[in-house]
Amino acid sequence: MKKMLQVTGLVIGILVLAAVFYVGGMLLFLYATEYKPKPVEDISAVAAKSSAGGTNVISDSTLTFITWNLGYGGLGAEVDFFYDGGKMVTSPKEHVEKNNRGMVEFLKQNRDADFILLQEADRNSKRSWRIDQVAEFADALPNHNYAFATNYLVKYAPFPFLNPMGDINGGIASFSKYMPAEAKRIALPNITDFPRYLVYLKRCLMLERFKLANGKDLVVLNAHFEAYDAGGLVKKEQRAVTKKILEEEYAKGNYVVLGADWNIAPPGFNVHTWEHKKLTDELYLMNNDSVFVDGWHYIYDPTTATNRKNETNYVEGETYKTIIDYFYVSPNIQVDSIHGIDMHFAYTDHNPVKMKITLKK
Repeated sequence: MKKMLQVTGLVIGILVLAAVFYVGGMLLFLYATEYKPKPVEDISAVAAKSSAGGTNVISDSTLTFITWNLGYGGLGAEVDFFYDGGKMVTSPKEHVEKNNRGMVEFLKQNRDADFILLQEADRNSKRSWRIDQVAEFADALPNHNYAFATNYLVKYAPFPFLNPMGDINGGIASFSKYMPAEAKRIALPNITDFPRYLVYLKRCLMLERFKLANGKDLVVLNAHFEAYDAGGLVKKEQRAVTKKILEEEYAKGNYVVLGADWNIAPPGFNVHTWEHKKLTDELYLMNNDSVFVDGWHYIYDPTTATNRKNETNYVEGETYKTIIDYFYVSPNIQVDSIHGIDMHFAYTDHNPVKMKITLKK
């Protein structure tokens, strides 16, 4: 019996020691490989595959925009997601390939849009089966130039322990028929709790500046704001940085459009609109700042949900859905139409939103 207890104690000791070495080694690896972008970084826009996308000055006053979170092709209607209370970590390859085909087809059908702002686009990630989605979308949009800003770059995400997410390379991508005079990645305040921040998104704005025939600029911002932020403090900090940029650009006489996955409902929107059981998730209970910037306008379609919860697969009439994807425009812009496109979350847990505007004289 004594010998058995000694052996058991030895085995337990070895296991504890191995766990300590694993955790310590993993933390050292994550520290050494953490993505640390600068506060502001220049981005080189990639020219359109067709010469039709080479226009440098915008002469049209009427323009169309689409904003859409792609869920990296892994969050179609068939799946749930472990981070939202579900079980799935990585979607099966056939699902991701199906989702990508659907997203490519949608973009082909909407080539008329002057600006297409995409969030959660992967380039070379385990979770999306190494598909370079940005390259596929560039093929689908041969008349559009594009810029890409990384916001999720992790060499190895070790969770969940028995089925880790692995390496991730994703971000936000903006496609446009016009070549930007400037493109920048602007860092936003981020989650700081340890050790999550080591393997978490480094959220940012992508700012593109386009020259107009009237001598002014059209400034287009693409963003994917914080989601998993109990209490909303990081959301507020990110909005504060964004507000400063918006005010500065408008003060110069420029036109400004922000298209984003805000991860928060617009002001005045009833978050219980499509509720089928009592909503208790505080991430969905919040509304955006109604007086964010004086005179500016939130633009959304109140009749079409843009996001669904991922605790289960999508079931029409049962799954909770809401609006968190929309635009924000400066006072010198007239909005002619706004239309949420209900795709029943077939390829991602978000629906796209399309807007048509006119730049006021």
